[in-house]
Amino acid sequence: MKALLITLSLLLTVSLHAQSTAPSGQTTPQDSVTQDGLWDARLKGGNYIVRCNAIVALSKHEYISDGVARVVEVNITLNSAQIVRFYFLEPYKPESGSSTVGAATQALEKAKGLYEQAAGRVSPDLAAPKVVKNYPVSTHAHTVEFVLKEEARLNSLFGSLERSFRTGQGRVWKEQ
Repeated sequence: MKALLITLSLLLTVSLHAQSTAPSGQTTPQDSVTQDGLWDARLKGGNYIVRCNAIVALSKHEYISDGVARVVEVNITLNSAQIVRFYFLEPYKPESGSSTVGAATQALEKAKGLYEQAAGRVSPDLAAPKVVKNYPVSTHAHTVEFVLKEEARLNSLFGSLERSFRTGQGRVWKEQ
């Protein structure tokens, strides 16, 4: 039953992403054009503003972290030492593997579900994903990180960033 709910949730997310992705130069309710030359991200975990012409490169890639999480990451390279990352993560589900990996993934899913259920009873905001940093082991100086709850939101953010990068036109992107 849980697998069916997860599958339906993923299908709905993909469907919503397909409906909200705008062709280059157009806007969505999450993304609006400005005249100030700034790309302004308004996220639940904070805000990030950068001059469009200060962006040197953008990247979006996917990887598996420690065999337990699938990560989709967007990086902004600037003319400075600062590194900016936006990412989405979910439990990794190997297509074929040992029963140990499957059991670990199942345990992770169950723990995540129990946490979200308990946190939702206390405060809806507690179930929102947060970036966790353990100085100095898991972070680097000059690194700004944001985590998004849905992959479709990360894709929308990347689309907005790419339009600003290619055109130099300012935009405001809002996580909804």
